[in-house]
Amino acid sequence: MPYRLLPHTADIAVELWARDEAGLREAGVEALRELLVGTSPVRSLGERAIEPRGADATERLVHFLGDVLYLYDAERFLPARASPSGIFGEPFDPRRHTALREVKAVTYHRADVQQDAEGRLRSMIVFDV
Repeated sequence: MPYRLLPHTADIAVELWARDEAGLREAGVEALRELLVGTSPVRSLGERAIEPRGADATERLVHFLGDVLYLYDAERFLPARASPSGIFGEPFDPRRHTALREVKAVTYHRADVQQDAEGRLRSMIVFDV
């Protein structure tokens, strides 16, 4: 698992790590999916494009995860995994998925993508719940 949930006062912080930005996006999608529906299985039945934007890796990651959350809020499209151009997933189905909590936003609080001594990218993301 390329992420871990961390204690945080009112929100939920997640530490992500990966070899590259694509891996960070994938880890972020996995963490967000767990926050939204826990271990409910999510299939890759469709794809939604997400336009990359941001001046640096931190901005790109926060914007990407914010767009994933928007797709869930606006279309009830659950993310299964990141794709090269966005995310794969499926519509929320209350017969198959258990909604665990409302995630209100992906924040910039403590957000920072850094390279560690082994060359991996690491980031902290705080989700407003």
